[in-house]
Amino acid sequence: MVFIDQTRLRALRDDIGEDCFADVATMFIGEIDAHMRKLLANPAQAKPADFHYMHGSAANMGFSALATACKAAEDACHTGNLPDMAGIEMAFHGALDDLQAAMPNILLPA
Repeated sequence: MVFIDQTRLRALRDDIGEDCFADVATMFIGEIDAHMRKLLANPAQAKPADFHYMHGSAANMGFSALATACKAAEDACHTGNLPDMAGIEMAFHGALDDLQAAMPNILLPA
């Protein structure tokens, strides 16, 4: 499975520079990790806006599988269904593994 759009990731890195990209990526990962932990604690309380936020952020960073999973979760919430948190978690961690392999200087959550 492809977790990261490497073209998007490289384009963003090229646009803002290596140092800024590392800072942006570290901040993004921390925010998504914290947001996801909150949602994992109580998925029944999740709102479409929770996943809309994550979808947009993930798409901007090139985390394509996470963006797709978050869009599906947003749609599920709109129809009264529970989001697929396992799918979101898998997409997030898969993207982190791919990112670490491609850019080892990015700080990942413990």
